[in-house]
Amino acid sequence: MDCSFAKGTWLTTLLLLSFGWSCLFGQDVARVSGRMVDDGGTLPGVTIFVLETGQGTTSNLDGTFNLTNLASGNYTLQANFIGYQTLEQTINVEAGSTLNLGDLKLAASVIELEDVIVKASYLPSQIRAYNIQKSAPNIQNVIAADGIGKLPDRNAAEAVQRIPGVSIQRDQGEGRFALVRGTPSEWNSNLVNGDRLPSTDGFEGSRQIALDVIPSELIEYAIVSKALTPDMEGDAIGGSINFKTRGAPQESVFNVSVAGGYNAQIQEPNYNASLIYGNRYGKFGFLLTGAVWNRPWASDNYELEYNFDLPGNQSFSINNQQLRDYEGERNTVGLNLALDYELSNDSKIFARGLYDVFLDNEYTIEHIYNFPEGPGEDPEGVGEIRIREANFRTLLAGGELGGEHRLNNRLNMDWKLSAYDVQVEFGNGFDTQLDGSSGIHLATFQQPGVTFNNVSEDNFVYWGFDSPNGIGSRGDAFQPGINEPFVSEGMFNFLSGLFIGDSDERDLVGQFNFEYDANSDLTFKFGGKYRNKEKTSVNRQDFYIPLGLFGAPIPLTFLSDLASEDYDTKGGFLQEFGQPYNDLLLDIVPTEEGLSDLIANTYANTDQFFPAAAFPIELVSYDGSENVAAVYGMADLKLSNELSILAGLRYEHTSVDLNGNNQDTAGVITSLNVTSDYGSLLPALHLNFTPEENFNLRAAVTRSMARPSFVDLNPNATVSNVGGGFTQIDRGNPNLEPTYSWNFDLLGEYYFKDVGILSGGVFYKSLSNLIFNNLSQETVGGETVRISEPRNLQNASLFGFEIAFSKRFTSLPGILGGFGVDLNYTFTESTVDVPTFDPGSLEEMTTEQTLIGQPSNIFNAAIFYERNGLTVRVAANYNGEYIDEYRVEAGPDHYRFYDRNLTVDASASFAFSEKVRLFVEANNLTNEPLRYFHGLRERPEQVEFYSIRGQLGIRFSL
Repeated sequence: MDCSFAKGTWLTTLLLLSFGWSCLFGQDVARVSGRMVDDGGTLPGVTIFVLETGQGTTSNLDGTFNLTNLASGNYTLQANFIGYQTLEQTINVEAGSTLNLGDLKLAASVIELEDVIVKASYLPSQIRAYNIQKSAPNIQNVIAADGIGKLPDRNAAEAVQRIPGVSIQRDQGEGRFALVRGTPSEWNSNLVNGDRLPSTDGFEGSRQIALDVIPSELIEYAIVSKALTPDMEGDAIGGSINFKTRGAPQESVFNVSVAGGYNAQIQEPNYNASLIYGNRYGKFGFLLTGAVWNRPWASDNYELEYNFDLPGNQSFSINNQQLRDYEGERNTVGLNLALDYELSNDSKIFARGLYDVFLDNEYTIEHIYNFPEGPGEDPEGVGEIRIREANFRTLLAGGELGGEHRLNNRLNMDWKLSAYDVQVEFGNGFDTQLDGSSGIHLATFQQPGVTFNNVSEDNFVYWGFDSPNGIGSRGDAFQPGINEPFVSEGMFNFLSGLFIGDSDERDLVGQFNFEYDANSDLTFKFGGKYRNKEKTSVNRQDFYIPLGLFGAPIPLTFLSDLASEDYDTKGGFLQEFGQPYNDLLLDIVPTEEGLSDLIANTYANTDQFFPAAAFPIELVSYDGSENVAAVYGMADLKLSNELSILAGLRYEHTSVDLNGNNQDTAGVITSLNVTSDYGSLLPALHLNFTPEENFNLRAAVTRSMARPSFVDLNPNATVSNVGGGFTQIDRGNPNLEPTYSWNFDLLGEYYFKDVGILSGGVFYKSLSNLIFNNLSQETVGGETVRISEPRNLQNASLFGFEIAFSKRFTSLPGILGGFGVDLNYTFTESTVDVPTFDPGSLEEMTTEQTLIGQPSNIFNAAIFYERNGLTVRVAANYNGEYIDEYRVEAGPDHYRFYDRNLTVDASASFAFSEKVRLFVEANNLTNEPLRYFHGLRERPEQVEFYSIRGQLGIRFSL
């Protein structure tokens, strides 16, 4: 039987899948293997061709490659790598044999570039990243280890913000969540070594992952795939972000970095240190990576809450203003261990372990002004001082055991078992007994009878442009208009309490893949994956009101009774606005010890306090499991030397089992169990056209999904009074379906030989089954009640384009040849019909809006200089405004928006030798604030400043 494969149609491939198995196993062919290296280590993404036959392959992330389906004879191998000289080598193979070429070393293409590669910190990683991206079978962007360190990006989220189409959400000035192509962070898949991480957003119950738990030093490559292949997990509508941790080296590695710095907001020092140590002894290799980052932090913040539940213009009145002064300390510790053992030239086993812990301790003083509440209400307001002490801990721990085996000259097999666990906690863990010794301490002191001088004619407080008679604040900093400042001697304890809680999410995963080289033009791949997820969320809160407030003969605690200290505002509260609130702040504030003593006294004398209403622990806690079984098959067909096609299908079956509690309108709580299951069929088709070596034109049609969040599936039901005589039941919906997306992508890439890229593309997503919170009315026990629950309500679409340009100006004369630029821009536009409900009738209307988390404009702009051991980079990152929260009960005028944000960072380093490098880094050079607004930019909800931070350090390669 003639087993040659005729290039041409996809129908040929389908026919071969049906009856061509005799071809697949019938030939006795030769194989050539090796590893591509340079002076700095292994080279991924090298393209290797057989000149006589046109057969080709690319080196893996560890530099290894395999060429199969060679008949006996003499051949010439050619290896191409951007920025390096082409390598050619003559070989002789015999049928049925394997020829291992060992290490094949490439050299830089020109003398000037070679000098830069030896002494640079950025260029070698940039070369590797571009070559991985160029040789990938799908649309992706890559950033490599030293490229991650090119700017002061200290965690995984900040590392990927430089990639086209990726934006991030920040917490206290540090990157936390990553968003791809204007989709919510929970619509993206965040992976470590190909496995989706459990969620770190335990109490909210979403599937998003806070990437600030992963130090950037642990990452070797960050790979953002924007069009999925069938062998990738399918729950990634925006994209898949895969963080590949460092693996065992081929030779000894010992790198140490130490740095110290300063945070201008809290006016205290910080430090950072890392260690990379590894070696290989014969067939056994290991690598240990460790990093620690300690940083005191602070922020100045003011927030406004609006009465958007009121009718008409009064919905823009301001309920309260909060002046928040945060101080705290964060510690991140990360460890990564990689081991591998080469059983033979064709087989190895490996193990990896990961341990990351993120600790966040904070102490907050809040001055709160509660304004009058309208006609017929008390014209006086209430002043409050709220004090919080909080300790949060996030732990990511896990590991994997796997193997890679070449079973014969045509067939590869790999397998992996992994387990990852994420614990998020504040307080004393799963011990839900509150005794005042741990948890989030909170105390509120009140001063009634506060008068304001900016009350409008309807007894509300407004911004001037919203006020019916123009009375109200104008400018950047809202003024509460308080007539008399707070006095600590007159502020009595109104409420004290504790929060504790825990969330634990654990994934156990098993997977296998087979890859079969049918012939020089066709490769099949198929496999399966199974995940068992166990999730537990426990939340507990206790509040106490002193009985003295109800006339009982029990003395009240006043703010002045607590241990206190002078209020150090670290240079002035909101000095960016000219310190407009300094005259409104207390001269002295309670110490952390004073707050702890108050809480301890509360729990030692509970007979003197009235327990305030709070949801029972059963209604804010749940547990359950999710099991996902997936299988896939795909074929990669080379239609010609210029054109290839990759097509396949993935199927994922999901089953969910959750335990929660239900509260009826009489207040009776009963336990309940709910289950659901669904299947998802996810096809993919990729076309790659390469008319010349450094140019790719890619097209893809894929289908992906986003599973409902656990908080939406959670069966818990709670009953509350929402005003207007309504009783409302809030509940989850275990019958929710996933959100699906058909994705269409087209991208062109041109790679410059002196290392750079010009690329541009368009993308479109057609989304179905979007989840929104729905309001309805039901009759329960003869009473009409309002039901609030999530439902699959709407469809949506998203369109965008992205361009990227990176160029080194090596053709400029002299020292000017060290300059270069990195530029990328992404535009996105989405449409979705968002439900809006009339508060009285609950009649549903819709308005056309954009997706949550979708900025129209994202860009990165960087200028760098790299020559003679000196590297300098200054970079700007811009995210446009986007909707952060729909408020369907109030309408679009009251949506919460994230404001546009432009941050500027810089770094510089100098290599004294190949072993010693001095570096300096600085973040937020322009002191850009975090800002949210209410419908209009002129109506802020939150404004927060962090000031500048930086560090100076030294790296040793020992």
